[in-house]
Amino acid sequence: MKFKLNAKEYATLEGITASALRKRRLSGKLEGQFIKKGSEYFYSTPLQDRPNKGTFTAENSRSKIRRRNVPDASTNYHKARNGHQLKLTNDLRQLARINKRLNEEQIAEITEDIFEVAKQRRRDRIKKQELENSKKLNKSNYGGFNSSSIIDVRTNWRPLFPEPRTEYDDAETTESTATKYY
Repeated sequence: MKFKLNAKEYATLEGITASALRKRRLSGKLEGQFIKKGSEYFYSTPLQDRPNKGTFTAENSRSKIRRRNVPDASTNYHKARNGHQLKLTNDLRQLARINKRLNEEQIAEITEDIFEVAKQRRRDRIKKQELENSKKLNKSNYGGFNSSSIIDVRTNWRPLFPEPRTEYDDAETTESTATKYY
C-alpha cells in the first residue's frame, strides 16, 4: 500500500494548502505520486530531498541591516505598531549614555549652548536653502515674458515698401551731416 495519504494529510506534510496541492496535481508536477480511487486522490509519502530537512536555515534568511546613528528627522517609528514605545526606549537609552559621561552640573551648563547652536545651524540652513531656491527661480523661465531674451535686430536691407520721406526726415539728415564736419 504505497498510496496511503489523503490530500489534506499530504498537503500538511509538504507544508502547503490542499488547494495548492490540487493545483500542483493539475499542472502535472506530481506525476507518479498519486492515484485516483473513485472520486478521491491518494498520495504516496513525499520524496525525501535530504535528511534532517527541518534543521537547516530557511532559504529566505538574510542578514539584518542595522540603522545606526540615524537622525531624528528620518526615523521610521511611525511604521511600527508600537513606534511610540520604541522612540521612548531609544530616547531613554540615549539619556542614560549622556548621564554616564556627564554629571548633572555639566549637563545643565551645556544645555543652553546646545540649544543656541542648534537654532543658529537651523537659521543658516534655511538661509542657504532660500538662496538656492531663489537662484533656481531666476534661472528658469516658466513661459512668462523675459525682457533679456528680446534682441533688437536691424539689417541694412532696403524695405520692400518704402515710406515717403517727410521734411522732418530731410532736416534730420542735413543736421547729422553738418555735425560730422564740425
